[in-house]
Amino acid sequence: MDKVFGGNVYDMVKKPDGLVFSYLEDVIDDNVLIKFKMLDAKTGTLTDIAKNVYLITKFGSNYRPAVQLCDNFITAKAINLPSGKLLLCEKSGNCFLLDSDGTVVWNGVIMYRENAPSDFALYNNCVWASFDKNNVLIRFNISSMREELRIGGKSSPFSVPKGLFIEGNTAIVSNSGSNSLTKVNLDTYEVKEYYEFDRAVKNYIKVGIYEFVLLEDGIYSI
Repeated sequence: MDKVFGGNVYDMVKKPDGLVFSYLEDVIDDNVLIKFKMLDAKTGTLTDIAKNVYLITKFGSNYRPAVQLCDNFITAKAINLPSGKLLLCEKSGNCFLLDSDGTVVWNGVIMYRENAPSDFALYNNCVWASFDKNNVLIRFNISSMREELRIGGKSSPFSVPKGLFIEGNTAIVSNSGSNSLTKVNLDTYEVKEYYEFDRAVKNYIKVGIYEFVLLEDGIYSI
């Protein structure tokens, strides 16, 4: 495991050849200065980027209306749907579905037992969400946003699942409580332990053959 970037990183967003991320640059007179970088997955090269590059990567062409809707665009989660729509979910659980022109076509709340999702991702026209306070993954219907299936709960393979990444039919869950990554087959619902760390893991992203995790002290390649 190699450290890619050390510091207080808020989030990571996948792009075709790497990722972009936001991080804490400084605190000046109680004002938080946030900056943005881009990582080339193959070379490991870090590049400073403007805020709008980060926003376009995260929210797509709808980034302007998305930012206007968000209380906090850093903590908000977003899924760019194949239809050109954008599903936006705030830390509070308040969610918006934006059309390709930025028009809000749906607004509602995604919650489980009064808790908002910590992360979410798309698979087979369904939205999967992780709930770190409940130790569950839940599948929602993309049309109605109603719960369809739940994995975990009282006896759960997850422990404070902060991050959720899906590639193919496999979900990688970042368990901050157990410092581990868990694989879930979304067709068979088989669960396997994948990777363990010596500190809390917040998120995971895979770009081609390259894998990255967000730990408490920065971004690492594994």
